[in-house]
Amino acid sequence: MPRLRFFIPRAAPAMLALGWLTSGPAPAAAQERFPDPPPEHGLYSDAVRVGDLVFLAGVVNRDPDPATQFRNTFRRIGEVLEDAGSSLERVIDITTYHIDMHAHIEAFIEVKDEFVPELPSWTAVGVTELYSPGALIEVKVIAAVDEEG
Repeated sequence: MPRLRFFIPRAAPAMLALGWLTSGPAPAAAQERFPDPPPEHGLYSDAVRVGDLVFLAGVVNRDPDPATQFRNTFRRIGEVLEDAGSSLERVIDITTYHIDMHAHIEAFIEVKDEFVPELPSWTAVGVTELYSPGALIEVKVIAAVDEEG
């Protein structure tokens, strides 16, 4: 069987790189940041809406009672989602970071089920520390935008 041979000019890698460099970066998708104007701390936006999706930064609360802390966290998530044209009913993905997952997971699930009626995908991660002292959990969500939003 004959061997096929391909001719690749020595300059091809340089030509490809040059074409990539001159074309510039790919255009970013249009983004809306919530709230607008951004928070005074300037570290991040509470939420970013891109197309039909809203991406929420991690939300925490520092109430000393775990169940109250979880409820306040989901209340805040609902407020930010509403500002961004979505709702808790439209959450499609949740990532939670837990200081002591096994001590509070049952209470967390109970509260989560009160606020998020559908079954989104959910990833729970045990961590040793959160940025905000006193927070037992941090919750990050992705939600779809409401049809009229």
